[in-house]
Amino acid sequence: MTIELTPLPMTEAQAFWADKVQLGPGEFAKLSAEAKVKAFAVSGIAKGDELTTVFEAIRRAIDQGTTLADFKKECGAIFERRGWTGKRTWRVDNIFRTNIQTAYNVGKYKRLKDSGAFPYWQYSAINDRRTRPTHLAMDGRVWPADHPTWDTWFPPNGYRCRCSVIGLTARQAERMGVKIEEDDPTNGLIEPIDPITGNRMPARQLLPDPGFEINSGAVYWQGMTEVIAARAESWRPEISRDVLRELAQGPVLAWWLDHPEGNFPVALLEGRAVRVAAEAAGSLAGLVSAERLVELVEQLLAQPDRRLSVVLGGRTVRLVLIERDGKLVVVESHA
Repeated sequence: MTIELTPLPMTEAQAFWADKVQLGPGEFAKLSAEAKVKAFAVSGIAKGDELTTVFEAIRRAIDQGTTLADFKKECGAIFERRGWTGKRTWRVDNIFRTNIQTAYNVGKYKRLKDSGAFPYWQYSAINDRRTRPTHLAMDGRVWPADHPTWDTWFPPNGYRCRCSVIGLTARQAERMGVKIEEDDPTNGLIEPIDPITGNRMPARQLLPDPGFEINSGAVYWQGMTEVIAARAESWRPEISRDVLRELAQGPVLAWWLDHPEGNFPVALLEGRAVRVAAEAAGSLAGLVSAERLVELVEQLLAQPDRRLSVVLGGRTVRLVLIERDGKLVVVESHA
């Protein structure tokens, strides 16, 4: 059986990009690596119309497959004002390729996980003179899909990284005769091969490029909501509200309502994130939209006793705000 992953555009990549929060460089720099997965910023461009123009140009590239040349044309005036021309055009290439590759790989991660058909994943680097030695050292190596190596090494693993991951069925892995590795090589010493000269280079640690040590796909699809909820409690209130509003209005909340797992943050109460419990979402499945769910939580928080009764789909639903494991969580009450 052959299972193929379709190229961009993919709905998962589109959802990932649509859910990004635009921030200024200063705000972005203060975020953790995990929270940066949810944010979009460009060094040298303040939050505003110019940043939105760049953001929307990348969105079109993801949605419609527009090219780097199209991107340069759409945002040319912005880049010229900053002197990103001539020898500095690498800045433009970096913005475009890194963001496109991140969106693609976040989408690909989800498809690999959801398919359930690929128990093994193979790291694939582009073997040419531009390939970074550490990325080349990972090329062709295979680990189980749930191996911790992927927490660190799922691409992109650096700016303009072109690496990818290939899903393998058990039969494919056996036919190819690949070695299924068991140990995580991260931080181990290697003597990489120089892709230009072919000579062996001095020993170094096997690590992704600085700032790319996390699996953006895993953070986004499996734990992003909890990461954002935790960070929202430490950010300035105005930033926290904007982030939670963008998160709730984006396509991810709608997706979560259909696949509830964990808790989803939708509001802020006295500096604390308010999460909707997965079991409550499961009970509300098919009864509320993402927008309606947020409205209900806001109505709940406006009640003095933090309890709300509402008729949905012909039945009475009672929501209550409780504290669970030190977190504010909205659950359905059956009392």
